[in-house]
Amino acid sequence: MKMNLKRIALMLICICATFNAFAQKQSEGKPSVFVDYFYHPSNVPESWVEALRNKVLEGLQETQRVIITDVDSEAALKLEKSRREEGELSAGGDADRLSTMSKLGANYLIQGVVTSFSTEYKKSSDGNSHWYTASVNYTIKVINPKDGTTIASENFKHGNTITEMSTGNTEDEAAVDITKFARKDMRELVNEAFKLNGTIIEINESKGDEAKQVYISLGSNHGVTPKGSFKVFVLRTVAGRASRKEIGELKVNAIEGEDLTLCDVKKGGKEIKEAMEAKQTIEVEVFHKASLGSKLKKGIGSVM
Repeated sequence: MKMNLKRIALMLICICATFNAFAQKQSEGKPSVFVDYFYHPSNVPESWVEALRNKVLEGLQETQRVIITDVDSEAALKLEKSRREEGELSAGGDADRLSTMSKLGANYLIQGVVTSFSTEYKKSSDGNSHWYTASVNYTIKVINPKDGTTIASENFKHGNTITEMSTGNTEDEAAVDITKFARKDMRELVNEAFKLNGTIIEINESKGDEAKQVYISLGSNHGVTPKGSFKVFVLRTVAGRASRKEIGELKVNAIEGEDLTLCDVKKGGKEIKEAMEAKQTIEVEVFHKASLGSKLKKGIGSVM
């Protein structure tokens, strides 16, 4: 019996060691991002703000590009409710807390500020049915915890266009429903704030004077996704000034390693092959194609 217990204990230790090694491998190349509490006016229900924050966490996690830590899981970083309604963190106002984040391994801090979050009662013309709609306006900031400087800031508004209708039988239902858009918001934020850059290692397949398939220096460790797309740039110096010229586009074909991905050339096959043969400095950068909803939203906004 004692022998069996020893064997079980040894197996558990081995499993834990293997899991930790796998987790460490998965996190290599990805920045550690802490997600702070969201600040909001006192007249906005805490439950609505938490619903929004949870969708932000989900959206960030789904990108597979960053390692997420919820500050609510760290006892040293918890804030009482009243402070969440006072305003934003600043390096001077809470330097100790920012320092703690750095010591805990944070490369970046994501901070949310809800400007407005409201619902509106609606009813049909015949008065036989009624519902609530919701709208939200919030800002996400990416902060360097070492010095408190803002690296990126994006404002998001939802609930004011036909493409972003949010309804519910109660105010709470409508408020929770509007938070679903935060997941898409986070894809946009990550693509802008956490650029994923690499290089073309070699041409895998070419036809005539065009490259058809190439290998890039990014893989599973960097959060490359099966449907990912990359823009290709050639870097050079012109008259003493740095030049970065876009020459093509790539689409992920297969993620073959921790730092290796096979891509199909969608645009610029000739230019890419010429640049590779000339041994020019080439850079690839992930990009996110705007959805139809995003395009409609921008179009409506530009008209207004």
